[in-house]
Amino acid sequence: MITRGDQWGIPTTRIPADLLVNGDRELAASSTDFRLIVRGGDIAHSLGDPPPPAVGDRCTEVPIDALRISITFKNASAQTLIAASHVMVGNWLRGRLVCVSNGGFIGALNVSPRAHPNDGFLDLMTIDPSMGIQQRLRARKKSVLGTHTPHPLVETGRARSFAFSCQSRSEPLRVDGRRISSWSAVQVEIMPDYWRLLV
Repeated sequence: MITRGDQWGIPTTRIPADLLVNGDRELAASSTDFRLIVRGGDIAHSLGDPPPPAVGDRCTEVPIDALRISITFKNASAQTLIAASHVMVGNWLRGRLVCVSNGGFIGALNVSPRAHPNDGFLDLMTIDPSMGIQQRLRARKKSVLGTHTPHPLVETGRARSFAFSCQSRSEPLRVDGRRISSWSAVQVEIMPDYWRLLV
């Protein structure tokens, strides 16, 4: 886990056993037994979209946090899974929007500009349900550059875990971009230093 003032990562060389994964969902499904190179997706974007090192290239090994997601469904069943990038409740156009992020990015949007994928914290950005549609559209546009947060109806925060309950039958839940249906509650917990990535 990175701390202020410390150097992040250690110099290394890519070897044939290091694995290339494509995007956040493939990263989330990957074993922690191997060093990984992630190409595409939110975590790669938070790292500056570095080109994958070739076997034999000098590179840097960095630890990356993961998200442990516990979902309770409306039929009282439950599921626990690992995510790499984010959990999103609601949407940008109406109602509440809740974005819990590991590296700050959700697609092209920098929803939590101060986030770091190895700081041991989850970053939260919420939009109040009372925000009007025009303000929402402006906030979404500004979030490309991460300049949407100085607004009285946009809140930010950091913690090691968050929990949310579904507020309406149709309220969407997405984990690394994948929609989860029929949910009633979700808890998100940070898992520090979960993967080892090469950049």
